[in-house]
Amino acid sequence: MKIYKYITSVAILSFCFLSACNKPTETKIPVPVIFDTDVGNDIDDVLAMQMLFNYEKAGTIDLLGITISKSNPYSIEYIDGYCRLNERGDIPLGYAYNGATPEDGGYLRQTLDTIIEGNKILYPQRSIKDNLPEGYKLLRKLLASQPDNSVVFIAVGPETNLSRLLCSEADEYSPLDGKSLVAQKVKLLSVMGGLYGNEFDFPEWNLVQDINAAQTVFSEWPTPVIASGWELGNKLLYPHQSILNDFPNAYKHPLCVSYQIYDKMPYDRQTWDLTSVIQAIGPEKDYFELSTKGTITIDSAGHSLFNASDKGQHQYLMIQGNENIQRTLGAIVRQVTGKEEKNINQSTTHFTKVSVCFGVESEHCE
Repeated sequence: MKIYKYITSVAILSFCFLSACNKPTETKIPVPVIFDTDVGNDIDDVLAMQMLFNYEKAGTIDLLGITISKSNPYSIEYIDGYCRLNERGDIPLGYAYNGATPEDGGYLRQTLDTIIEGNKILYPQRSIKDNLPEGYKLLRKLLASQPDNSVVFIAVGPETNLSRLLCSEADEYSPLDGKSLVAQKVKLLSVMGGLYGNEFDFPEWNLVQDINAAQTVFSEWPTPVIASGWELGNKLLYPHQSILNDFPNAYKHPLCVSYQIYDKMPYDRQTWDLTSVIQAIGPEKDYFELSTKGTITIDSAGHSLFNASDKGQHQYLMIQGNENIQRTLGAIVRQVTGKEEKNINQSTTHFTKVSVCFGVESEHCE
């Protein structure tokens, strides 16, 4: 009898084990993401871009394309080279012709010209000569090919490409006008732009560069919008120790080289653009608090004005308390470096709160 019970128990356990093994596992579909950036005006764009490539390598997102809102040819070469560094040389690029901030910026050409150990550190194959599509045209093409209500849009520079998209007409990619196409295909717009709360009062840089575009986007964008203000990234300083210690061959890694060209080391840069990325991709992690719903309007000087309303589709991000700041900053550093928490040097998560810029010409300094 005991032998019979033993055999029966083994059979039941084996059946349960096999059933569990044969149970289909849930496959998480990568989130389709479009990134609009003004790489070249500030170094935080490069850090944000690296976050996205790391998300994609982990299978979290599908980076559909990158549109460039800085109207400088070197931004094309830099981004193309950086995409190839991350084995995404095939990624579609769009460009804001006759757009904002045509200046060279503080690190684009310098990084492209850098030679270490006899080799360049970036190898772009696309340039202004390749006639990249207009940013808004690429956006129309990308959106038209995606499922409805699926795309997460992240914008961290002047809203030139977004505004042109909203104002676009039906074309070979879609019979819908721009606003209707966005309404059908986009799930969320996560945008770095503006200033919220009562701590500071000045027109934020991204909005000022193309005020008409900013006004159009905040008044016409038909999906929920999550805004990250200047004051948020100003509380989260990326540790320079991470730049020095957390990247393989940091002395020749383009991100690290660009960071050190951008300003005199050691400095801990604000994470303005990075906050929009981590919120867009990991909202369930509760890295930030969300304001009440409302409407953001942009005045003629570029000030961002928030009016609470249950019917509004706009919210902005907030963070309070050193513990929350430390937790969120640690998550940002891990995503930029692609390393797990246990592998990050403890010194990289220390920060010093500042509310002034570092004496350099920057997209976010006033």
